[in-house]
Amino acid sequence: MINATDAIKEVLKQRAHDESRPFCYSDYITVKVDDQGNAFCPKCGSDDLMRELDGVGCEYGYEWIMEHIVETEGEQVDVEELYRDLLDECYPEIKFGELSYSPAMVLEAVDPTAFRIGAGEYADGMIEDGLLIELIGRYYRVADVTE
Repeated sequence: MINATDAIKEVLKQRAHDESRPFCYSDYITVKVDDQGNAFCPKCGSDDLMRELDGVGCEYGYEWIMEHIVETEGEQVDVEELYRDLLDECYPEIKFGELSYSPAMVLEAVDPTAFRIGAGEYADGMIEDGLLIELIGRYYRVADVTE
């Protein structure tokens, strides 16, 4: 299941619609759309049609096509690395005498649970801001799949 803003899901659904075709599984044929935008199987007359995507398959609905677009076109990102960068940008280095440590490295070493929670909350915020998409525990940049 895709975790993204409604606007991003709508863009992905439109892409899924544009890149797939109606398909009648009963007669195993691709169905043409008429001038009014309706699709009916020419053999059985059914309008209960799947969606077909070349080289991938056919199934009901758009979610599977949306997931395919994200997985194949999206750049997977490491949210923990993004969070490390954020911490290091926001906080000064931690010094012990002449030694310096990055804030991210210290937090991750001292309290790994707090670090993981923070990274997860940061990722959730980026999803809400429309910058990331989550799919099956993996994160992808929105710009890669919506432009």
